[in-house]
Amino acid sequence: MGVTKIRAAAWVVAWCAALAGAPQATAQSFASMSMVDFEAARDSFFQQADHDGDYALSSEEQLDAMGASNSNLFECTDTDGDGLCSYSEFLDSGESVFDHLDVNHDGRLSPNEVQSAQ
Repeated sequence: MGVTKIRAAAWVVAWCAALAGAPQATAQSFASMSMVDFEAARDSFFQQADHDGDYALSSEEQLDAMGASNSNLFECTDTDGDGLCSYSEFLDSGESVFDHLDVNHDGRLSPNEVQSAQ
């Protein structure tokens, strides 16, 4: 991954983390997030959380990566019931999470919509 992509992914993850834990006044100062930005943040989260590189997150990997955060931004539905969150399951879950959070259905997540994921 190029330096530009790494910086962009880091920015998006920092943006999500800031909004997920930010007080209301701070969150209001951020712009909205598109589905592309949201997917980039989730992809970066997955890559960082997948410690063993098997393109699947165990519950331990997912909980470790989320830390003390209770954010629903990085939810994953284990559709095949194998106890792991595969990369494809994670991506599919992201579409559902985005659609659920985008309460006004404008295709972007506002700071208030992102904060509701807590």
